[in-house]
Order: sequence, then C-alpha cells, then structure tokens
Amino acid sequence: MTTYKVSQRDTTHGPDGEHHLIRGQHASMRLWHREEPAGEKPETRAEYETLGYVISGRAELTVDGQTVTLEPGDSYCVPMNAPHRYRILETLTAVEVTTPPTGK
Repeated sequence: MTTYKVSQRDTTHGPDGEHHLIRGQHASMRLWHREEPAGEKPETRAEYETLGYVISGRAELTVDGQTVTLEPGDSYCVPMNAPHRYRILETLTAVEVTTPPTGK
C-alpha cells in the first residue's frame, strides 16, 4: 500500500536525531530539526545521494575535500558514496531527500 501522507505525530526518529518524513519507492525525506552545534562530525560515506535545503542556521559541509558554508536558503548535494562530514555552526534546521530511500 502506498502512503500519500505522513503527519507530524507519525514521523519516526533515526539514530542521529533525524526525523523520517515521507518515503516513496525511489526517495525519502528527512528533517534535521534544531540540531545544535557539537563539533565536527566524523567523515562518512552513504549508499544514497542526499539533496538538502537549509531552512535556518548555518553549517559547514565538506564533500570530497571541498568545504562549503550552508546558510538559510542554500541547497546542497552529497553524491552517493562521496566522503563527507559536516559541522553545525548555528542551530540548524534542514530538510533532505535521499535516493534510494533511507530510514523507515
């Protein structure tokens, strides 16, 4: 059965604090809500592509050795299997789409 709507009360939370939103056959959405600065996260790679949009706050994202500063209104891309890490500079709220889907 296809899910066409997920209400806030029905979202699930992932191990890193992300809120899993809607999930389709080929992509899923997640929300990073009021993530606080806590130092640089370790470098990682993921078996999915991530497209994101910053709603509020600021962060530094390093992908393949290139560092960019993300601010409200900025969108970003982390390619599948690309080495990346991030550091939150100011309390961050961002929404991301991952393909293939992640989470529940």
